[in-house]
Amino acid sequence: MQSKWFKSNPKCVIICGGRGTRLDPHTTDKAKSMIEIKGKPIIDYVIDYWKQFTSDFVFILGYRALDIKEHVSNMSINCEFVIEQGAPNGIAKALLLAEQFASKNFIVVLGDCLCSGKFSFPVDFVHGVGVWETENDEDIKRSYSVECSDNKIEKVIEKPQLLVNRLCGLGFYFFNGAVFEYINKTPQSLRTSNIELTDVIQKMIDEGELISPIKLEGKYLNVTYPEDLKRAEDIV
Repeated sequence: MQSKWFKSNPKCVIICGGRGTRLDPHTTDKAKSMIEIKGKPIIDYVIDYWKQFTSDFVFILGYRALDIKEHVSNMSINCEFVIEQGAPNGIAKALLLAEQFASKNFIVVLGDCLCSGKFSFPVDFVHGVGVWETENDEDIKRSYSVECSDNKIEKVIEKPQLLVNRLCGLGFYFFNGAVFEYINKTPQSLRTSNIELTDVIQKMIDEGELISPIKLEGKYLNVTYPEDLKRAEDIV
């Protein structure tokens, strides 16, 4: 049975505005999402996976924005674009730019996150966060940890040092318009001086919002470092 969440025909917001300095020299003159793996840009694989859920996409762009816009505009999807002005200020701030397009249910995908396999969606859920079980500690430490109880998420920690389980939080989120209110009232992180999306999610949990784990059975990679490009070949 398909989850009721998808009956509102959610849009997919793809955030791909960052500079990607940790992927240098590959991103010296190219957007991270346009780096090729097996002859295709990363953004192609991202769109190909998520268009099974929707044909309506919103792209939040920044570095080399016009390159991505020109490329994506030729694909067989409905697409809208927002270009982030100035230096990137974190995922949560970038997501605010999509508020005018995504007032109901919508998916958020980080444009450097690849996956294969299938998600398990609860029949009834309000908000969700992608989670994946991994035996590799580094997968979790470079992402965020997730603690669950009774099929709901109780705690998320950005880039944790101590691990309490094998659950890795993914760069895939399932929200409704309420998330924008929480972004606006979440303080900046002392660690990064940005508003961390994990802090927004934790605030939602603390104030009584139900956040469900959306479990991935498959493979996942956040393409962050040059060596990840070879690892990505096993996923796409």
